Amino acid sequence: MKVHLRLDSSEDADPASTPCTPLVETAEDVFARALEELIPEGTLPPKVEISLSFPSLAEMKEQNRKYRGIDEPTDVLSFPIWEEEGEFRPERRLPLIPLGDILICPEYVRVAAASEEAFQREMALMLAHGFLHLLAWDHDTDERRITMERVQGRIQEELLTVFAGGVSEAGKGDSR
Repeated sequence: MKVHLRLDSSEDADPASTPCTPLVETAEDVFARALEELIPEGTLPPKVEISLSFPSLAEMKEQNRKYRGIDEPTDVLSFPIWEEEGEFRPERRLPLIPLGDILICPEYVRVAAASEEAFQREMALMLAHGFLHLLAWDHDTDERRITMERVQGRIQEELLTVFAGGVSEAGKGDSR
């Protein structure tokens, strides 16, 4: 499985607020392993693409208002392409499929982070959370929230472990 993260630039994003590139590069391999584990074989083609954007606070506020009716910024928004009635139903015949868009507002995330390490942990969590939403995972019930938090925590830890230069077995054996 090959995952390509396509970075989309924001119109008025502050380049200094963009998270470090290595964590994002780490996500491609971690997400590929997660897809192999979480999605039944044969459901996806060998290549998928995810669009990743880092909007400013103002842009994130606008997106949150437009799509969720909440007139304030937020940390992460996901826009899955293949979710139908809460189920992940991707097109199987394409050689490469886009899974959707993840928007993460680094300025919003940084406000709650007391250190650079806390910021990286939170950014990894936002990547994992947004990724699972692209696969139609949700936290609308206690049971689904608990399951999603457990799996996103494992993906977060693997992102951070690989980012730090280690090898991780995080997420192995986990299923929905």
